[in-house]
Amino acid sequence: MPLAFKRSQRLSIGTEIELQLVDIESYDLTDKADRVVTDLDDKKRIKHELTKSMVELNSSVHSDIDPLHDELRELTTRIRRSAQSFGCDICGGGRHLSNDWRKQVISDAQRYQQLASRFGYLSKLACVFGQHIHIGVNDGDEAMYLCHALTPYFPHFIALSASSPLYQGVDTLFASSRFSAQNSFPNYGCLEQIYSWDQFNDYYERLIAAGVIDSIKDIYWDARPKPELGTVELRICDTPLHISHAALLVGYCRLLAAFLLARRTEITPEYYAFTNYNKINAYRSGFAADYVDPATLRRSSLTAHMLTTLAALRADAHDRHTHGLLDKVEHYVRQGVNDSDKIRRMLNNGLPQKQVIARLCDELLQPVS
Repeated sequence: MPLAFKRSQRLSIGTEIELQLVDIESYDLTDKADRVVTDLDDKKRIKHELTKSMVELNSSVHSDIDPLHDELRELTTRIRRSAQSFGCDICGGGRHLSNDWRKQVISDAQRYQQLASRFGYLSKLACVFGQHIHIGVNDGDEAMYLCHALTPYFPHFIALSASSPLYQGVDTLFASSRFSAQNSFPNYGCLEQIYSWDQFNDYYERLIAAGVIDSIKDIYWDARPKPELGTVELRICDTPLHISHAALLVGYCRLLAAFLLARRTEITPEYYAFTNYNKINAYRSGFAADYVDPATLRRSSLTAHMLTTLAALRADAHDRHTHGLLDKVEHYVRQGVNDSDKIRRMLNNGLPQKQVIARLCDELLQPVS
């Protein structure tokens, strides 16, 4: 039976943020999510994730960034207070700095237990932390269009959110190493060459019939339709170190989506090699990455591509609030320093990893410096 797509208010926004749960003394990941989630008893907005060292907050649906930011701060404050009552704390970042994957405990929910049974050690390796951004659309065709239209801008979000420079205590030399824990799963990464909701339904039904997937949740594209919510879900971001920065990413994504929907053009199929090239460069080098425009084959820096995009968005901006948001994103891009750079700077200045993580906990609710 074809999947129904719920109609949403176009450009409504929401986000999911996966937070690290760390012991207050060792600052290692700790499997106390059951206690925190039960204590807070907010089933719609505070949830379990794949392992018991993760807590996920889910925002409500909003039409503006400011109330979204306020809600994220309120939820994060509640989660932190609860965590501290159980001898732990929370922080951002796409990976724990020294997490031993073997020590992770899979959450009790049936879906997570099934994933662990099917994928074995990969499930524990996938104890990484991301931010998912939801943009409301009117129908499934619009969702598929926006998934493809956003693809050339994935490196923007990788560079803007990069916060996972270490793996098991070792510098990976990547701005964002989180992707390496997930790219072994089926149906991960680039979306298929599917351009309409009817085509997506055909794809979905064939995979279900063959037993390749059990539900739409088994499709892990970087951007995917969420028919039950009426949104496009962007899944490529690391969890930022600051909640205010997470809200900024949602605002930037919304402005970009509005721009792309207002100038809707036919999507031209492109080789995955271009998308993967631009993504891996952004994962590796952040703002310093090279970027290739697949339409023109023109090579530039990622920073130059981002500044060109921001200029185009600014030309369409007609209110002070939008200009203010673009100013913040542009300042971040021109500064050229992401969260991974900040973590490395602390470590290079001699701060022990435990103290770095303690500082990240304290900075989560602070404004971006």
